[in-house]
Amino acid sequence: MTILVNANEQQMQVFLQKPISETMQVLQYNGSGILNADAYFDFLFEEEGPVFSTVTNAPVFVNAVITPTQKMPKNFIRFNGWPYFLERNVWELTNIHSDIQKTAELILQQMSIKPIWCADIPGFIAARSIAAIINEAYFALGESVSTVEDINTAMRLGTNYPLGPFEWVNIIGQKRIVQLMYAMQQQNQQYQIAPLLLTSSANK
Repeated sequence: MTILVNANEQQMQVFLQKPISETMQVLQYNGSGILNADAYFDFLFEEEGPVFSTVTNAPVFVNAVITPTQKMPKNFIRFNGWPYFLERNVWELTNIHSDIQKTAELILQQMSIKPIWCADIPGFIAARSIAAIINEAYFALGESVSTVEDINTAMRLGTNYPLGPFEWVNIIGQKRIVQLMYAMQQQNQQYQIAPLLLTSSANK
């Protein structure tokens, strides 16, 4: 089985660290020509648009945390390829077609990745939760409830999270969090973006 991956060097390094089956050949897309592969991974999609949209009927896994699969070809499978989430061996996925889901599961099984199929909404489950926590942390910081360090410590100790909200945002990137919060707000007005998060994200 041949897999073609569109990724930067850091993403590619993380991907190759997974326990990939010896029967799978993983190749990095170099930007010219398209190999006829059994599956495609587009880590650089990032809401910008797919590279492999018109070249294949094989499964195409796209790093699309916000864009719904209903706006994509049938063979496209959304996953969360944000920093930290890509390293995990449990992936949240979205695709409404059962035949594509079964094929995707067989491919991921050879990489020791456990799929969790989610509703076709912005952020899946984990990213929505983390974005909301980060947003509330910025509200608290903006209202001088506590400091960045103390808020991080409180979340780690109080919820047993591996990281505090400001540590999360440093890894994921404020721009991504703002984009997701905006998409969530479009669906439900209860998700108001913290002013400090908007201001702080201007240059990041």
